[in-house]
Amino acid sequence: MAMLFITHDLALVSEIADHVVVMRDGEIREQAPSSQLFRDPRDAYTRALLACRPPRDRRPKRLPVIEDFMGTARPADGGERRRGLTGAEPIVLEAKALAKSFYFREGLLRQRELKAVKGASFRIAKGKTLGVVGESGSGKTTVALLVARLHQATGGEVRFEGRDLLKIEPKAAMPYKRRIQIVFQNPYASLNPRFTVGQILTEPMLIHGIGADDGERRAMAGDLLKKVGLPALSLEKYPHEFSGGQRQRIAIARALTLKPELLICDESVSALDVSVQAQLLNLLQDLQDEYAMSYLFISHDLAVVRYMADEVMVMKDGEVVEIAGPDELYANPKHPYTRLLLSSIPGRAETRHA
Repeated sequence: MAMLFITHDLALVSEIADHVVVMRDGEIREQAPSSQLFRDPRDAYTRALLACRPPRDRRPKRLPVIEDFMGTARPADGGERRRGLTGAEPIVLEAKALAKSFYFREGLLRQRELKAVKGASFRIAKGKTLGVVGESGSGKTTVALLVARLHQATGGEVRFEGRDLLKIEPKAAMPYKRRIQIVFQNPYASLNPRFTVGQILTEPMLIHGIGADDGERRAMAGDLLKKVGLPALSLEKYPHEFSGGQRQRIAIARALTLKPELLICDESVSALDVSVQAQLLNLLQDLQDEYAMSYLFISHDLAVVRYMADEVMVMKDGEVVEIAGPDELYANPKHPYTRLLLSSIPGRAETRHA
């Protein structure tokens, strides 16, 4: 059986494709056997795509984007970005024995319990990133929804600056909604289809009293769109007029309208092509540097997690099986499941090119 495989994931392409076609703006820029293309790309755009991925052997302060390679000058190397924790950082959020069960009816009198999260404990330091990895069904998204108070926990506690969020009454929780924001995985379901992009971005500001008037709020919304790589004209359009990757950029811009102290990113860059992904990862790092924002960064892309995270938490079947610094975990994983995850990373051909 022949297969036409369309994807943003270059590492996966290097593993499964026999022949690769690279397209831009409706045109074929390059096509070649997979081994040749990843070893010796001829087109500048192909070289740019390969360079935009987070490298595995270093951590540059800024990831290159397509525009950096389409001119004659090579992008400047800004040096390395340090990751990791010293142990002296103030803790913004701490979860202890966090648990969540779902119940399903079986017959008339019986019900079945599904333990989605089983006693997860972790910390997030101020201005730092906790990466969360694990296969589908491991409990990553459920943990995010518990921290954001979008699911009601069945056990444990989540302390934000010392106060247990799980015990706060809904009315008293309003200030914390501004300080903790989430970017959902599915941009097709997370945006109101009846709102324009301008309404989507200004609504949180209006609710939380940000901006003196509508004009100032729209100006702030336009600036946020520029930061995520969309033109200001997008303010007048509706979500259905954008691609999935563009919708995810709008969702990220909406979360940033409130300048939260903790941003939960649930697979928030997985739908983006590598250049836009690099642009948004750079933006997240800039915001972290400027505002000391903390991130709970959930992703199946282990290369991106290693690049972004100061600490990595591995989940399996609702349990935390390992927590360690990214370099330590990737170099010397302790748990068999962590070793299995790392061994399944695609992209050996891409790594050889890098």
